[in-house]
Amino acid sequence: MKKQVLALALASIMTVSMTSAAVFAEEAAEDVDLSGKKICLILPGSIDDQGWNATNNAGAEAASEALGVTIDVIESVPAEEYESTFVEYGEKGYDLIMAAGSQFDESATTVAEDYPDSIFCVINGQVSEFDNQCPVFPKEYEGSYVDGVLAGYATENGQFATMGGESNGPMVQLLDTYEAKAIEVATARGIEGAAATRSFVNSWTDVSATKDMTSSMIDNGADTVFCYSNEGTSGAIQAAQEKGVKFIGFSANKNGESDCVFGSVEMDWPNVYPTIVKNVLSGNWTGRTDIGVAEGVFAVDYTDQCTDECKEAVEAAMQEVAEGKVDFASMFSAQ
Repeated sequence: MKKQVLALALASIMTVSMTSAAVFAEEAAEDVDLSGKKICLILPGSIDDQGWNATNNAGAEAASEALGVTIDVIESVPAEEYESTFVEYGEKGYDLIMAAGSQFDESATTVAEDYPDSIFCVINGQVSEFDNQCPVFPKEYEGSYVDGVLAGYATENGQFATMGGESNGPMVQLLDTYEAKAIEVATARGIEGAAATRSFVNSWTDVSATKDMTSSMIDNGADTVFCYSNEGTSGAIQAAQEKGVKFIGFSANKNGESDCVFGSVEMDWPNVYPTIVKNVLSGNWTGRTDIGVAEGVFAVDYTDQCTDECKEAVEAAMQEVAEGKVDFASMFSAQ
């Protein structure tokens, strides 16, 4: 019976996804000539970080192949060089200057007005003060909500350790929805006293500091770990593995890093980047555009540890999110 229900749930969510994909494809089909277009992607970290930067680089590669264009990727740009890097590619006459991370919002706003012939597109950005500022904001809180279902089935004692590389608005919201759903699922499974403890490492790359923080949280009772960072995530996985608890992957597929990983929800940028590039350059998207589960941003990666019941619950949550049936605002803590 479980397999039959799972098949029905999968068929249902596939129908929703295919419908959304068809709409997205239609939007992207605007007749825009990309030949000769100069496009770049600026990254704050290494394309080998196994996280945010790696997945965005994969998206750029997919867009290059799908659209027949060259996207220059500039990696590991330090914060003090954000503005000068935007200026550099504005001076070079790039048609589309993308940057991955909300931390680029301020610099893009400072520079955009001076280069009206270039479009500035911050992935995970939220600020659009000029006509040539077109941020694309992935609703990460939708993906982390789905991850909360995995966590709710992974836990045995209902104690969740949640961490972020740093504290900012989007990070707080995605942790809010993850924790709310994880606690809800654990409680529904009959686990009393389910609760989450949250910390911020204040670094996206410090593996040692992330490992130490994770170890401390596990020692205080957590049996399920969630960490959204870049290279630092590896430290959290190491601690979870050494102490025999579960890890829930986010942003990238972490399933292959350790047996402690129960499952992952990854950002499927290769699926979405071609649409972003074409819609932004065609003028089909202007201002800020928000995208999420319904637009194919997230993919769920299961391990053998995930039961059919868990998978059914995950697919049901995906469908509810895609259909707009989840009240996320009620889960957000005060900023």
